[in-house]
Amino acid sequence: MTEVPLNELEVGDLVRRLHHRDITAVALAEACLAASARVRDTINAHVALDEGKVIAEARALDDMRAGGVVAGPLHGIPVAVKDNFWTRDYPTTACSRVLAVAPVGIDATVVGRLRAAGAIVFGKTNMHEWAYGATNTSSAFGPVHNPWNPGHISGGSSGGSAAALAARVVPAALGSDTGGSVRIPAAACGVCGLKPTYGRLSRFGVLPLSFSLDVAGPMARSARDLEILLDVLSGEDPKDPTTRVDRRAAARSGNPRLAVLRGEGILCDEDVGHAFENALGVFREAGCTITEIEVPGLERGFGIWKVIMLAEASAWHARYLETHVDSYGEDVRIQLQAGQHIAAVDYLKAQQFRTHLVARFRELLEHHDAACMPTLPVAAPAIGETDLTVGTRRISAQDAMTVMPWIANLTGLPAVSIPSGRNSAGLPVALTLMGRPFGEETILDMAGAFQSVTGWHTLKPDMVA
Repeated sequence: MTEVPLNELEVGDLVRRLHHRDITAVALAEACLAASARVRDTINAHVALDEGKVIAEARALDDMRAGGVVAGPLHGIPVAVKDNFWTRDYPTTACSRVLAVAPVGIDATVVGRLRAAGAIVFGKTNMHEWAYGATNTSSAFGPVHNPWNPGHISGGSSGGSAAALAARVVPAALGSDTGGSVRIPAAACGVCGLKPTYGRLSRFGVLPLSFSLDVAGPMARSARDLEILLDVLSGEDPKDPTTRVDRRAAARSGNPRLAVLRGEGILCDEDVGHAFENALGVFREAGCTITEIEVPGLERGFGIWKVIMLAEASAWHARYLETHVDSYGEDVRIQLQAGQHIAAVDYLKAQQFRTHLVARFRELLEHHDAACMPTLPVAAPAIGETDLTVGTRRISAQDAMTVMPWIANLTGLPAVSIPSGRNSAGLPVALTLMGRPFGEETILDMAGAFQSVTGWHTLKPDMVA
């Protein structure tokens, strides 16, 4: 039987092997670095990676373990970090020409928690500039390419993290999510991404896009690995007053109850729809009670989310727009300038509608354990493809990527995207499970059960195979 390369193993497997000293942190780091070198020029996932630093940290962790000391549950695990998280030893640029490139000397809280748990920061990953786009084609370091087909987008804005995972460069990564920026690239690249409840993870040290929508989130190749990462990353932080912990047990009795979202605002092409219906069949066979639900006003909410994001992003960037306007990429600059023209009354009306939508979803989830929908209406478009046809509807590539993921951000609810099939061209497609506030464990348990009887999350691109 052929031994699986270390860089292709999941976090849980690696933790066990490291614990039993079947492998070393140095051997794992070397395998990941070799994988990175093989695909670096093809996918362009990393923007900064210090190989000497990675090996030195791995060696120090091996010495600690040999001395009977274990830093934490991720001792020796390489984790890639998106380039909008502060890292004390790498520059943080948000893949923009606006920012200076020197390290700030401190870690974002969640990065610090990874290090405290024994993880090795495996460089900084490419992203859509300032996290303000869902394709990852706009970056000061060039576009990220999809490992399944380098002629297609990785999805964004955490595209480098997703591509590095799919190409088996790392077993885990960090991303941020304002309208799907963890889940969109996870879906496009065939990996798993979790957008936690607003407030569960600290955002201190994460360069913002929209303060009332942004969250940090883990990315991995299985739902079980996401649970491991979530446990390490979660918790209140005095540096981020929005963080909180809700210790109420998620109400659940008997078989899981799944609300399938239909109607306005929910759309997909034939391949995605076919994969989604097959996935629902898996949930039925597992004993889930499935109910189809329409949420009135959902399609209007897409525009509401845009108003809030545009206004908040432009407010934060006002100082840079005055002094560095020509340093922004064109697509980001246009959106930031558009946001400057949103009236306060329109912003407040958008927040009022948001409150209404939150109430609708809270009510829906009182009677269901999770809501389910396709993550994206299509598989990853080709790089340079600006408009798509979904059914009878013509839609921009940017809107196609965000047309459903925004729901979890506007409502603040947790959502996980997991692979659920392939389209006719062999590109990954995915579904989303969205749960109650602080109900991550419930949706991850449901995702893990799905993955225990399907193999979509274990498939790998030809460049790896």
